[in-house]
Amino acid sequence: MSRIDKASITKQKITTTATALFFQNGFENTTMMDIMKSTGLSKGALYHHFNSKQEIMEYIIAQRKELINNLFEGLAENRDLNSVEKIDLLVRELLKDDTLFNLTQNHWAEKVPYALLDTLRNSVNVLSKYVEEIIRQGNASMEFNCKHPKEIAEIFMLLFDVWLDPIIVNSTYHEVYNRIQFIVTMLQKFETPLISETSEKIIKERLKEYYEQ
Repeated sequence: MSRIDKASITKQKITTTATALFFQNGFENTTMMDIMKSTGLSKGALYHHFNSKQEIMEYIIAQRKELINNLFEGLAENRDLNSVEKIDLLVRELLKDDTLFNLTQNHWAEKVPYALLDTLRNSVNVLSKYVEEIIRQGNASMEFNCKHPKEIAEIFMLLFDVWLDPIIVNSTYHEVYNRIQFIVTMLQKFETPLISETSEKIIKERLKEYYEQ
C-alpha cells in the first residue's frame, strides 16, 4: 500500500471517528484528545493530518460538498431515469446521509462560517445548473412544461439550502412543514412538479427527526 493510500485511510478513520463523537457529544464537548483515544492513533499521527477539530470539521464539509457535486452531476448525466425519478433518488441519497444530518445538528455554519457562503455559491452556481439540466430533460420528455428552467432551478436550490435550513432560519416543525407544502405547490404552478409525493413525505419525515431531537 502506498504512502498516499495509507494517509487517505488514516484521514478517513479520523473524520469518521470525529463525526461520531460530534454526534454523541456535540462539537464543543469533543476534544482532540477524545478523537485521538477513539482512533487509537498517537498524538503525532493525529496532528500530522489535522491541527484542530475545526480543521477536521472543515475537511468533513469539503468531503460532503464533493460527494454532493458528484451526485448531482451523475444524476444529470443519467439516461436511465426520468426527471422526477432523478429527484426522488437525489432526495433519498441526501436525506439518508447521516453525516449531513450530523453537520446540521452541530451547526456547521457557525463552526466554519466561510463554508456557508461557499456552500450557497456552489448551490447557485454549480448545483442549480445540474437541476436546470434535469428540468430541461423533463421538458423534452413531456414530464414538465417549465418556461423558466434556469430560474426555477436556482430558486429550487435556494429554498432548500436556505429557507428549509434550520441553521439559518429559526422555525418550528409546523412552519417547515408548511414551507415544504408551499414549495411543492409553487413547482406545480410553474408546471415543474419535481417533488413527488414520495419525496415530499421523505423530506417531511427527515426534517421532523431534526426538530424532535
